[in-house]
Amino acid sequence: MDGEGFWVQAPFYMECRFTAQSVPGAWPAFWTITRLDRGTNGDELDIVEAYGGVDKGNPNHPGYSLVSHFWGQKNPDGTKKREYDRVVPITELGGKSYWSHTFHTYGLYVDEKETVYYFDDIEVMRHPTNDESLNPHIFLINYAIGGISGWPIDVERYGNGSDMYVDFVRVFAEKKIDYSQPPME
Repeated sequence: MDGEGFWVQAPFYMECRFTAQSVPGAWPAFWTITRLDRGTNGDELDIVEAYGGVDKGNPNHPGYSLVSHFWGQKNPDGTKKREYDRVVPITELGGKSYWSHTFHTYGLYVDEKETVYYFDDIEVMRHPTNDESLNPHIFLINYAIGGISGWPIDVERYGNGSDMYVDFVRVFAEKKIDYSQPPME
């Protein structure tokens, strides 16, 4: 979360193809943020949040989650901005296989009007683009174990390790990609 990498501004499309082990407590994700300090009114667009493990006390997730977070942002009337989320039932789409069984491609398109999420080239969610999402985004790929979820962690039966395999990441942007860290407010 140090801003190393590159920043891209709408309109853009990005995608990541990966698979990971579904061990109790695992949390593979591909996401973007517009501010490095998530508490400063930035957008976080979770393209995929998958939750591993099928066991008592684990999420036993039927697919993966998409979530748009508009951190600390309010509507003109002072109410909290509406965030969007969806559980994607991936075993009912395309090749009908779970995120840990084979590689899948997770994509995000952001333009001035709409934000669209894709699973294996199938549109799975769409919402109006938030004003903050017009600012530069940086993407992150991570494979957390435990963390803020609070779910039990049990990787002992896997040799106290677990793997995530990223096949590729692609980013397409209409505007020039910025390899420097944008100024923070």
